[in-house]
Amino acid sequence: MNKFALRRIWIKGKIPFSALEIDGICQFTEFCAQVERDGNLKKQLATVMSRMDQVANMQLLPVHKFRDITPGIDVVKEFEIKTPDLRIYLIKEEGHVIVLGGKKSTQSDDIKKFRSIKHRYLQSKK
Repeated sequence: MNKFALRRIWIKGKIPFSALEIDGICQFTEFCAQVERDGNLKKQLATVMSRMDQVANMQLLPVHKFRDITPGIDVVKEFEIKTPDLRIYLIKEEGHVIVLGGKKSTQSDDIKKFRSIKHRYLQSKK
């Protein structure tokens, strides 16, 4: 069974943001490092950070930038922050928890992975 932990991140606002660590590894930090290494999506990563800041400060964003992707009647809300090529997947749990980052090209697989991680995380809290 995985060990989960939440780590507050640098986003400041009325809604706190935390990154989910799995067995001591922060998926979001790993994703950001990968984008930084690749180099061609750095500007979009900065845009993601800006949108996270806007959400934390309760600013409304259009659906093509931030949208609810919660399936059916799930009680824990799921959200996606979007740029043309990057996706950040969040849950609403004591503020926003960043679970996973991904690319548009792998979106379908990333959402499956995101929901699997979300399920395991919520089960670990019971």
